[in-house]
Amino acid sequence: MANKIFPNEGLDYLLGVIPKAGTTPANLYLFLFTSQTASTVITATQTLAANITEPTYTGYARVAVASTDWGSAGNSTIWGTASRAVTASQKSFPANSGTLYSTAINGFGLASALTGGVCVYQSSFDDQTAIASLTLGDICKVTAQFGFAG
Repeated sequence: MANKIFPNEGLDYLLGVIPKAGTTPANLYLFLFTSQTASTVITATQTLAANITEPTYTGYARVAVASTDWGSAGNSTIWGTASRAVTASQKSFPANSGTLYSTAINGFGLASALTGGVCVYQSSFDDQTAIASLTLGDICKVTAQFGFAG
């Protein structure tokens, strides 16, 4: 079962949209992280800027997840818990176009911007196993789910 968190900065971001009638973002941005471990995520008070490290392999970039990429909300069992959730279409990160990248990739998250921004959500992979390395041409694919347990 994956570890996951909506850190305070992400909750504040969501609360600025609903119920405060803020602007709904056209995109969120999927990112990978090498910080933390394959079974841990940041704490509620930590932030994307100060506490999350993204991969530096040649070609890495965040991937846009458009509001239209998310399916319909419904009942789901995610992270071993009955939840209300939406699932995005699978996204592929750019291939490693350089030499062997041997820093473990421990999970993924959703950010509010293509660069910088806030961490809306962070999760380890479902099996809590890191991607140990990426060789030339390797592609990482993620199917993000976003939900709340009742």
